Amino acid sequence: MVHLIEDLAVLLLVSLPINLFFHKIKLPSVMGYLVAGVLIGPYGLKLISDVPSVKELAEIGVILLLFVIGLEFSLGRLLKNLASVLGVGGLQLSLTTAFVWFVSSEIGFQQNQSIALGLIVALSSTAIVMKMITDRAEIDTLHGKLCIGTLLFQDLCVVPIMLLMPLLAQSGATSAADFVFTMVKSLTAVVAIFFLSRLIVPKALVWVARVGNKEHLTLSVLFIILATGWASQKMGLTLAMGALIAGMIISESEYNHQIILDILPLRDYFSSIFFISVGMLLQAQVFLDSVWVCLALSALVILVKAGLAGLACLLVKVPLRIAFVVGLRLAQVGEFSLILAAMTLDQGLFDSHQYQLLLIVSILSMLFAPLLIQASTAISIRIFSKWKSEETGPSQKETLKGHVVIVGYSLGGRTLAQVLLETQIPFLVLDLDGEQVKRALTEGITTHYGDCAQEETLTRAGLKEARMIVFSIPDYAVTEKAVRLARKINPEVKIMVRTRLTAQVEELKTAGADEVIPEEFETSIEIFSRVLRDYRIPNNIIEQQVELIRLEGYSMFRGLSLNTESLKKFSTYLTATLTESYLVLENSWAREKMLGDMNVTERTGAVVIAVVRKNKPHPNPEAEFAILSGDILVLFGSHMQLDRAITYLESGQEPNLNIGLIP
Repeated sequence: MVHLIEDLAVLLLVSLPINLFFHKIKLPSVMGYLVAGVLIGPYGLKLISDVPSVKELAEIGVILLLFVIGLEFSLGRLLKNLASVLGVGGLQLSLTTAFVWFVSSEIGFQQNQSIALGLIVALSSTAIVMKMITDRAEIDTLHGKLCIGTLLFQDLCVVPIMLLMPLLAQSGATSAADFVFTMVKSLTAVVAIFFLSRLIVPKALVWVARVGNKEHLTLSVLFIILATGWASQKMGLTLAMGALIAGMIISESEYNHQIILDILPLRDYFSSIFFISVGMLLQAQVFLDSVWVCLALSALVILVKAGLAGLACLLVKVPLRIAFVVGLRLAQVGEFSLILAAMTLDQGLFDSHQYQLLLIVSILSMLFAPLLIQASTAISIRIFSKWKSEETGPSQKETLKGHVVIVGYSLGGRTLAQVLLETQIPFLVLDLDGEQVKRALTEGITTHYGDCAQEETLTRAGLKEARMIVFSIPDYAVTEKAVRLARKINPEVKIMVRTRLTAQVEELKTAGADEVIPEEFETSIEIFSRVLRDYRIPNNIIEQQVELIRLEGYSMFRGLSLNTESLKKFSTYLTATLTESYLVLENSWAREKMLGDMNVTERTGAVVIAVVRKNKPHPNPEAEFAILSGDILVLFGSHMQLDRAITYLESGQEPNLNIGLIP
């Protein structure tokens, strides 16, 4: 036990700075854990002695990792990406598995080994790809949707692949009939556990949530994981399989999000131990003895996976450039492949040397993955921007002049198109997403299917005669390239760009955009406008402030300083005094009270300059003036003083004069 604690301390001591370094250079934490494992393991610096104990903790990490994968499984997301899940996902997995199986069989591997190797290599890294797509705000791009759909399909295939691995290990000793029987029995066990758990688990969670508290809910979830794992093991499956099933069942529960928050810290801790333990099993000497072989195999795996994933996209009529991007982004071996590889070693499907080569190639492909993902769009633009456009559109020559070109028919593009239709301003839509093009054509809108990063596409959209082009697509790299092309084709066209991040504003303006509208700060402007409106600051003042911020290029929100003149204007707008009227109602606190008793000026800073009663004004009312229901009080002061006064007159609640937007 003492050795285990010492080993865990060393494990955390070494892995933490390495992981912080990987975070600093924007690489996934999985990579840091693997490198840390290589360094501290028995084949590295030998800082860890009790490897079997660490592996036991790693198994807990696998169980929790698969539970959260099941928990994050979304039927709605699956249906939303159904075309790419079944189309690209199914083709990618099938083509890669078949290709690796064929090549492996030809070079001397047994059939069962070839199938196992094909399935292991076919899987990509959900953790790396999803994180980088999310960080780059590319979830809504066409290539983002295709990648997510493919990864979803791979996640769906986790259950049958896990069932298949032990059977492949026995395939040489069993007949085909026995193999099929065992597979059917395993699938039956999975279905039985799933439906039995679905009958019991949701009701149990509702009962615990009703009679217990948050801690009881967390304990119940841990019990469900262990119970389904135990049931799976009794039926000849694995503990990890039971955890995956438990996660999929609870994912449909109303407590899904709370459970993820509760389990996530445990999952992160134990799964980090799993990845470190995988790195510990890697024999650095094997890599050093055959470094060129390992690098060549890694390059071959990346090329094969990229090519076959791209081919899968092309077979479902995805544009060539997008197919290229998707291929590069799915070219690595996934973290779940590491779990399957460990299973093949335990089951005797591969020997230690074969396992080491598989592990090294997998880790190398994962190390290269972030670089390929970051560079994929830029490389695709450089290669394909000069190629003949894959555009389709109206067969007749466009006769539009002085029109608007809308690039991207997502929500922003559709809203703009609707407004232009109603105002009878000529426009056309350009999009690369086949579903969006189909939708626009159905709505009777002139639409081109093409890549805005290609000069020919923009030319055929009539950009030379256009008055304005509006970019409403989430892919920043493509947008920047297209802005430069648009400015080159028509130096006079007005270019308006929607971007997600304010950091991109200056870069897009440098590229040639006239106006760049960052989503995050337009949202901030809307929020502060509503806050000021709630504090009864007049609309014209709010509009002046908004215009001031936009004229300054969002400098205030980007951490830059406003110039002196702008600061003076901003301060003047906010501190300006004005008058406001207040109608005294039956339920107003001020009703039937004397002005002197209320002492409005001392308590709020605002001055009552007149009272209007039955259409008759009473200027400068005395302290003895009694306020009646139906009176209109005319107040004078700053925005904040008026707001305090109205709150005080309504409720009698004395405001804190030291708190507020404006002193």
